[in-house]
Amino acid sequence: MADVIGVLKGLVGSFGACVCFALLFHTPRHCLLGAALTGLAGYAGYLAGMALINSTVGASFIGALVVALMSEWLARRKKAPAIIFSMIGIVPLVPGAGLYRTMLSLVLEEYDQAAQIGVETVLISAGIALAVAVVTATTRGLRRAGERKPGVFRSDDRADV
Repeated sequence: MADVIGVLKGLVGSFGACVCFALLFHTPRHCLLGAALTGLAGYAGYLAGMALINSTVGASFIGALVVALMSEWLARRKKAPAIIFSMIGIVPLVPGAGLYRTMLSLVLEEYDQAAQIGVETVLISAGIALAVAVVTATTRGLRRAGERKPGVFRSDDRADV
């Protein structure tokens, strides 16, 4: 029961943080709820990833995949740029505590611990960036493929030689 309450607190906290960041970044009103729900879904994906694979790097990748997919979907639905939703939705996944602990360990001259935490923080950040890049590239490629008519040659299809 205590675990369920902790999870619910985390989800409500991530939603609240996303609402605050959306207001701070002057997100359009019609996108505010979608951006906050994107952050909540991303954090839920992170928690599911932690339960499945017990790795903060992998769980952050899964959470970022959820954020990126939901951002692309909401962008089409709300007729707004996907960056509005992904920028706010990534907030709960950002490894801010890892950055802080890395700097604290450096200040305290605990270099082994700083290196360990720092590498994990960089890997989490890279996983988030990779997930967003994969989803964005895939959706753009699918959208372009859907726009082309089969058998029609256009000048931008050929390679420059």
